Amino acid sequence: MKRTLRCLWLLLAVASLSACTWHVRENNIVIPRTAPAADLTALRAQFPQYRIEETRIAVADDAQLYSLRFLRRDAVATVLYFGGNGYTVTKWAGRTVKSYADAPVNVVLVDHRGYGASSGTASLDALMADAVTVYDDLRKDAALGGLPLIVHGHSLGSFMAGRVASERTLDGLILESSVTTSEEWAAHLRSRQKLWARVLVRRVAPEGALAGKGNGPVAAKLDEPVLLVVGENDTTTPPRFARALFEAAPLPEGRKRLLIVPGRDHLSASDSAEFRAALAAFVAEQVRRPPPS
Repeated sequence: MKRTLRCLWLLLAVASLSACTWHVRENNIVIPRTAPAADLTALRAQFPQYRIEETRIAVADDAQLYSLRFLRRDAVATVLYFGGNGYTVTKWAGRTVKSYADAPVNVVLVDHRGYGASSGTASLDALMADAVTVYDDLRKDAALGGLPLIVHGHSLGSFMAGRVASERTLDGLILESSVTTSEEWAAHLRSRQKLWARVLVRRVAPEGALAGKGNGPVAAKLDEPVLLVVGENDTTTPPRFARALFEAAPLPEGRKRLLIVPGRDHLSASDSAEFRAALAAFVAEQVRRPPPS
């Protein structure tokens, strides 16, 4: 994401020479990158407590999404994780699973279409639609034993998690490094620039598929427990966005929690002891096994 922002502001500098409004488009934040499948031997050595399975999930347009499942015998829930723009399972699986290793949960990781070892053509709307398909696929999967299903999205992935929450009733939702609306995020980007840039570029506006996206409307209608996570030093999606989402959620205090992690930035909030403790409490207090039928 930081690399993406540098590119964005290089474009902004050029745009400032000729226009007062700079448009942020989906191809500024959806930047596919391919990667080989993960090294299962290395991951199994690193995480012997899990049974690791490699699968592919069929989605629209004949695309196949590459997925890894980290399964443990004592699991009381499953976490479906959607990463940010720079995320591929091969590069980030170890760090993601480490964040969950202390909790009795299965972890399912998925490469976005066009990313990592997944096929298909990436677009923001396609990624969000795929997220719902993946959720439905896991929800009906007997191998997961009907356990509660938590959806965790980071940065761009938080848009995907929010889309699932808007269309399904979840057992739990984790939004990490998220924003209220793309418009407010764009205004934040402009506010971080030097005075000369703000004078020349009076407005930064999302355009096309990016316009109107964000988790503000989702938060206002939440009916599932939610954990909002952000790093104290996150300058890409600063804590004020997480606070606004927390305040917008119409849930009692016991069903929503805001975690601002000291000393952490956009990429490292969940890689912390504070997140691991908050996750353990979230699972224990909010996520319940369904009653026996």
